[in-house]
Amino acid sequence: MPKLVANPVIHDADAKQPQLVDHFAHVISNHDLTHAYLFSGEPGAGKLAVALQVTMALFCVNPHAGKPCGQCNECVRIANRQHPDVVIVEPDGASIKIDQVRMLKAEFSKSAVEGNQKAFIIDGADLMTTEAANSLLKFIEEPVGNVVSFLLTSNKTQVLPTIVSRTQLVEFPALAPAIFAKELAANGIEQSYFNLIMKMTNNIDTVKEWFENDWFVKLQTAVSQWFIELNKRTPIAFTMVQTDIMPLVNNQAAKRVVLDMLIEVWRDVLDVKFNAVDDHELNFPQITNQIHQIAFQIPKLKLLNIIELMLKNNSDLAANINFQSLLEASTLMALDELE
Repeated sequence: MPKLVANPVIHDADAKQPQLVDHFAHVISNHDLTHAYLFSGEPGAGKLAVALQVTMALFCVNPHAGKPCGQCNECVRIANRQHPDVVIVEPDGASIKIDQVRMLKAEFSKSAVEGNQKAFIIDGADLMTTEAANSLLKFIEEPVGNVVSFLLTSNKTQVLPTIVSRTQLVEFPALAPAIFAKELAANGIEQSYFNLIMKMTNNIDTVKEWFENDWFVKLQTAVSQWFIELNKRTPIAFTMVQTDIMPLVNNQAAKRVVLDMLIEVWRDVLDVKFNAVDDHELNFPQITNQIHQIAFQIPKLKLLNIIELMLKNNSDLAANINFQSLLEASTLMALDELE
């Protein structure tokens, strides 16, 4: 039996979705692989890694029990995205462009270059236009030759129903916290940020973006100081919106992160007051004393009112209310509740 050597793709798939990896190994061993799959799950759940590993298993020269060896020339080229019979399309910016779709249609019409197997991986299937998706539909339904397609999405509701109905849907569960924690540690993220990060995302690429130039650290510090001033019942909390928080808000995604942080710091208060969580489980361990102090002092109804206020900010943001005004109004209302 050949020794299985895990390349980075195989390691990623095995770590994030071991049950799905085993499932597809069984499917491949029984020759039951269908011609088209729709992988649906949160960003960072391992959809691309699993699609690549299944593709490796189809091309591998030394497979074992439906799994690829990871070290043969076929496996290595697929992992490095250099195999001519494995076509991978990812969004060019915010969408999959028309030229990419034309290339895909042309590739679907061709036979395999090196053998009798072809594989297509479309990452961001929900980012194709309706016209583009419809134009690919017949190729997905009736592929030329021995072809398997993987369509990957983080939002299956945005995928054409006709595409969904003609593919086998595979739901990817969210990444297990222990696995994501290992990813965070491997990327040099301090453990004190783990709880907060895992409440907001399980996508390591998103986390890397957040930690560029210590942006996430600066924002958490600003929100922490804002909370401390609220706890003191001082109007400084109001001015901090403009002086400390807003300079860190440079796009729409940053606004969402700010609102999530405001929710999570008050969720810490709720957990301390009613759920008796340990301090190491808090999202803001840097301000544990202040969280305990306000949890002890604030009446239940006032706390729930503040949390409801923070949650409402998300719908207000969607209504295009000025973001600074939104935060300032929330701060004033929270101060009123704390009086």
